[in-house]
Amino acid sequence: MGELMTGFDELPKVRRGPLTSLYAALRRKAPQVAAARPDGGGPLRVSYRGQEARVAWDDELGQFAWRSGGSGQIGSDVEKAAELIAWALGARTGPAASG
Repeated sequence: MGELMTGFDELPKVRRGPLTSLYAALRRKAPQVAAARPDGGGPLRVSYRGQEARVAWDDELGQFAWRSGGSGQIGSDVEKAAELIAWALGARTGPAASG
């Protein structure tokens, strides 16, 4: 068993930022919403049936905010933000969302 555990200290550490967490929450809560993985500090791009938006993380306020396609702040809770984004785009969330 000991030899199976060797080398784990050499694996790279995965850093998850707020937008990566939001992306994962959108995939779970509203898989029908198209979301592009955030890249190096850029916004999270989301779309559903012709509606498009960009969401950013505001470091000063410590919460998600619309960069385009909406107005105002979204909040800091990842799960609630995913639900609000899906709702704003007209997509359903929950168990029946994928169908």
